[in-house]
Amino acid sequence: MIEAIKKLSRNTLFRLSLLGAFLFVLSLLIVAMSVYYATVTSELRRVDRLVESEHAEIQKIFDEKGFQAVEREVTIRTASSEGLYGLVNDRVAVGNLFFQTVTKEDGELPLLTGLEPEQFAKIPFLYSNPQSDEEDLQDRRARALVGPIRTENGVVAILVVGRDVEATMRTGAKVRNAVLTSSGIALILGLISSWFVSRIFTRRVEAFNKLADDVRSGNLDRRAPRNYSEDEMDMLAEHLNAMLDHIDRLMKAMRYAGDSVAHDLRTPLTRLRTRLESAAIDLGDSPEADTLFAAAEDASELLQTFDGVLRIARLEAGERRELLTDVDPKPMLDDLAELYEPACEDAGLSFTSDVASGVMVLADRGLLSQAVSNLIENAIKYTPKGGKIHLKLTKNKSGRPEISISDDGPGIPEGDRERVKERFVRLDKSRTLPGSGLGLALVDAVADLHRAEFAMETGLGETPESPGLKAKLVFPRRRSFKTKG
Repeated sequence: MIEAIKKLSRNTLFRLSLLGAFLFVLSLLIVAMSVYYATVTSELRRVDRLVESEHAEIQKIFDEKGFQAVEREVTIRTASSEGLYGLVNDRVAVGNLFFQTVTKEDGELPLLTGLEPEQFAKIPFLYSNPQSDEEDLQDRRARALVGPIRTENGVVAILVVGRDVEATMRTGAKVRNAVLTSSGIALILGLISSWFVSRIFTRRVEAFNKLADDVRSGNLDRRAPRNYSEDEMDMLAEHLNAMLDHIDRLMKAMRYAGDSVAHDLRTPLTRLRTRLESAAIDLGDSPEADTLFAAAEDASELLQTFDGVLRIARLEAGERRELLTDVDPKPMLDDLAELYEPACEDAGLSFTSDVASGVMVLADRGLLSQAVSNLIENAIKYTPKGGKIHLKLTKNKSGRPEISISDDGPGIPEGDRERVKERFVRLDKSRTLPGSGLGLALVDAVADLHRAEFAMETGLGETPESPGLKAKLVFPRRRSFKTKG
């Protein structure tokens, strides 16, 4: 379940769809806040301004006509039932608030007995009619301005002017609940739609990924599935299929040309080598015979170079990938170690091997043997006398099978380690050592066919002048190879 969620969170279309859903919910909240402000907040502010104005009017009546006029005014306004009033001092208590049960919203402190006489305060409170059993007359919300009626000599009374805001607060609650409900529904629908759309899109993208993997494996006859809806994905499939048709035609033409060249050149080259060798044998022990034998050897090298180029081209085209099978490299590497140990002794080199058992790889035994042989021969060629070569098969820290050949020779500079994988590239500019520059290119082609990593790093050398070289083939784990098709 957690893995499925992680995979879904990495889906680009799901993230974009989810972003759209969040933006929609955000816009909905902004609109709802605007509606709430227009219907609730602005109305509460209007009530606050109204009670402030009314309090000021009653203070003015006191200043002009005295306290008895204020009592009459509060009584008249109470009778109108438009507001909530309370006028209290040591002698009188006038107003409809004295016939209600009044409490603050955040406590049980009675409103008219817990006031500071010298301060003005805006107080939200609850009031109830104790003589009524109707639920609508219980715990109604109100807002009031509480402040003193003043003279030059001090405070003569406390005046409370309030308004019932129950209807406004209920409207605000409805708006708030509607916003939360609609936002939740929008978010859930956004998640569902994002999942649904991303799932459809992912299926089509996975089909393209499978196609690319098959084509990379050399199956050039595969094509992208189409639904003929002529949408963007269907048009992409059409263009991909047209491109693959063109590539398939080019590959067939190249393969035909290569086979034709192989047939047309290999036969006369073989015939030339045979004739040179025959002529040299007929001449017997003479300088001319040595020249002819050298020419025959050159023809053999030319044939080997030509065969190497064709083999690399076929490997890069993905041929023989379908022949890969589960292989235990240990017997093959043991045979190679036994084969090359005498050659190393003849060259004055120390050869050791450390081949683990039970390390399985998906490989072509013949191609893998050719690649390892090339690496060993390369190490023998460039390691000076007295040096050492080590062959190893193990699993690295990530659990991937690794075949490595290490030496303590001059090594390869880090900047040239990728370049030497190209065809005909040789770091020996004088070309005094034998070779055509195809050995590492063939190893790289074999590694690519096996989906392995061909890498080079510092080897067994202990000095900057002779750091050595470690050439390794790191194969994918068996499980990860299967997932690639």
